[in-house]
Amino acid sequence: MMYKKILIIITAVFLMTGCGTNKKEDPSVTPDTRESASITEIDFTQSDAEKLIKKAVDQHCGSTACKVTSVRISGSDVIASYTYESEGEEKSGDVTLHDVSVSPLDKTVYTAAREEYRDNLPEIDGSGKKDEQSADPSDDPDKKDDQEKKDDEEKKDDQDKDSSNKGKYDLPDHVDEDEEGAKDDQKVHEESGVQIWRVYTNKGSIEFTGTYSGDSKFIIEVMDLKQKSLGEAVNMKSSGDIDGKMKVDEGYYYIKIEYVGGWSLYWNRIFE
Repeated sequence: MMYKKILIIITAVFLMTGCGTNKKEDPSVTPDTRESASITEIDFTQSDAEKLIKKAVDQHCGSTACKVTSVRISGSDVIASYTYESEGEEKSGDVTLHDVSVSPLDKTVYTAAREEYRDNLPEIDGSGKKDEQSADPSDDPDKKDDQEKKDDEEKKDDQDKDSSNKGKYDLPDHVDEDEEGAKDDQKVHEESGVQIWRVYTNKGSIEFTGTYSGDSKFIIEVMDLKQKSLGEAVNMKSSGDIDGKMKVDEGYYYIKIEYVGGWSLYWNRIFE
């Protein structure tokens, strides 16, 4: 009788162990246990990108209120623009997170090979405060006068530049292909309501997708390097999904984005 009880217990333990092993090895129920993975290797969505960028920009801006205005995914990079107020004026900046990896289970946890920010925010530490070692020009009358003079000169230069261009953007009409990263997408101009990107593509089409949340104007115009318009791929006057395409030959192009309101956008090349 005792022998039968021992045999039953051993059999039950064996069956339970066997079932647990089969469940663990079943691919349909095995979770992704990697600590991090490139965003190109997992289901990484536009919404995931927007959450990462908001976190990165908030950390960078600190106590300055920054608002993300556009986000797009380019391979393993996440690229975005944002606005902030400085000295009573709205200014803009942009950020690129290079080679982004995230936790497959929690996509808000991420690492980037390099984070690049372009703006005129003051030096800040992790608490969002100004660097205490940087002096305030207002504390020194001479430095204050120098700073005001410098600001006046920069303002005059900007006015001269605007008057000489008279609506035509000051952009190069050729590309030095020996330059590192020459064929990478590059934002080459930004002002209130306008962004211009330089891109390279093989012969085929550039397809634009995303979302426009404004109610006035969202236009995507494709131009050659001499700023001759090839046409508008997108022209929206109300909010909705962005869906446009433009046929192009191989070469460099400018993509001009005019907008009023918020938007998110990314583009794909479709080669022939």
